[in-house]
Amino acid sequence: MNLNPELQRQLILECSPARMIGAPTVLGAVFTLTYFLDGYQLGNLTAQASLTLFMLINLLWGTRQTADSIVEEYRDRTWDTQRLSALSPWQMTVGKLFGSTSMVWYCAAMCLLVYSLATDNPAALPLLYFYALGTSLLVQSAGLTLGLLAVQRGQYKTGSILGLALLGFVIVAPQLADISSMSGYLAEFTQHRYWYNIAVNQQYLHQISLFCALFWCIMSNYRLLAQDLGLRNLPWAWLGFSLFLMVYLGGFIPNSSYAFSLAAFGVCILLTYVGVIVERHDPLRIKRLMAYWQQANWRRVGEEMPLSALSFSLSLPFAIFLSFHQQQFAWLNISLHAYPLAVALLVLRDCAVYLFFCYGKNPQRAFSLSLLSAALLYGILPGLFSAIGMTGVAALFFPLWADSAIGALLFAAIQCGLILSLLYRRWQQSI
Repeated sequence: MNLNPELQRQLILECSPARMIGAPTVLGAVFTLTYFLDGYQLGNLTAQASLTLFMLINLLWGTRQTADSIVEEYRDRTWDTQRLSALSPWQMTVGKLFGSTSMVWYCAAMCLLVYSLATDNPAALPLLYFYALGTSLLVQSAGLTLGLLAVQRGQYKTGSILGLALLGFVIVAPQLADISSMSGYLAEFTQHRYWYNIAVNQQYLHQISLFCALFWCIMSNYRLLAQDLGLRNLPWAWLGFSLFLMVYLGGFIPNSSYAFSLAAFGVCILLTYVGVIVERHDPLRIKRLMAYWQQANWRRVGEEMPLSALSFSLSLPFAIFLSFHQQQFAWLNISLHAYPLAVALLVLRDCAVYLFFCYGKNPQRAFSLSLLSAALLYGILPGLFSAIGMTGVAALFFPLWADSAIGALLFAAIQCGLILSLLYRRWQQSI
């Protein structure tokens, strides 16, 4: 049998004889204690302890393992050897996701077995298995994604990733507790949600959503590993993810073209910010993109196209549609208006500010400096001028204060043009 080499390597590293013997010994001692405390039987205390241990092991330890499976490669300077191997991105994904968590699942399986024997509600076991396994795989896969993004930014510490894993534990633990007792979940068997005016059982909707989230998380790992291995790919996965979010989220809003376009516009704007933050920003990449564009080599153009640029391009048709069907309203009663094209230009300005700092001498500080700039442009400066009655000057810094769409568009275009010109000069100095 030809076993995945990366999976085999991870199994050898993780599943040592000492661990294979020590793990059940420690867990056996814990469950023996709960057995005595339960009155010499597998009772409620044993069930609660086993379920809590399952979540702690899978969500915290499992996430740490998947993140470290790639971070340690960079930290120990062994990733170049991995890149020179003949392993495919898919083999890498499967090996690191399931191989690095082999001991995690070994321990978690024992906890789940003890819970199955101790629970007083065996009818809820199939549903609990589904959500426990699905959620654990999702969180662990997200840990691998965050690890890949961290090493791309030159960050070899997993403290922030563990913080997100802890947040996931806090969110997931009460849900699994409700499912185990069925106290807070029985009502959802009869509740329905409307998706594009179709009544869908809420339980089925949750399960399908979990499957979709797990699919896209594993897909992100595959594409990130393919990128690290130097493989060229067209951005079909990012485009598909964008369209999926538009269709998926659009089904939960009122059935109208305006509401759907508003949701799609919001998704594209959010993905524009996400794309510009997570991508590598090499000045030579833009030079190659421009050269391929001049040569009409469209496949290479697609391969070099930044994901943020693709998401921003998708947002423009929705911004134009919303501008022609604009519904006048103010936000929070402070005269902040919805001007879609002006918002799109502000997003372009924000991305240009971030790239301006990325092309500087300290690119690792680009995110913090961009946040400081956003605080000045969105809050401090317009708030200061608005407080002294100079609303027109405040709108110059924050165009959504303007009383007309034309004025907001003009102010946003001035800011965007100024930042883009500075970015162009900085880019020329970087190449």
